Amino acid sequence: MIAHLTPAGAIHAVLALLCLAAGFIQFLRPKRGAGHRARGYFYVYAMLVSDAATLLVYRFTGHFNAFHVAAIVNFTLIVLAIVPLLRTPRPSNWRRTHYNFIAWSYASPVSAGITNIAARLLPVTTREQVALIALAASLVTMMIAYILIRKYRPSSEAPIVSTALAGQSGAPS
Repeated sequence: MIAHLTPAGAIHAVLALLCLAAGFIQFLRPKRGAGHRARGYFYVYAMLVSDAATLLVYRFTGHFNAFHVAAIVNFTLIVLAIVPLLRTPRPSNWRRTHYNFIAWSYASPVSAGITNIAARLLPVTTREQVALIALAASLVTMMIAYILIRKYRPSSEAPIVSTALAGQSGAPS
């Protein structure tokens, strides 16, 4: 690994890479069953730890910066994606809510990974150039994510039970 990484930086890097892989597999695989849940739990726990580790890394600017804000936003997206799954009874739109928040939480590490790779491969000499790379990577990632998230979102939920029963009984609704 990179010699100058702190333990928090190494934890963040390893878990972020594993989350990228797990998220990509989740995208390709069916969205039901024990395998989906297991990969999902791994993604959620690993991403929460990775985001927390991000908050401990200050080598880039020496103080709180936009990358820390992004980690807090991503942490919030993960929590919002999980809350509908934990509620009993689940809200009628739980699948779409879960999908939207978890999908956007995946766009964040993709953008960060592109930024990291570009900042290491391009002849970057200032923090402002890194910020410009981050902005460009984020904009491109968010545009692509917007298209893919809309394309693959779950269909609208089935009608609520009372409406379905009213339709079966012949009663006007």
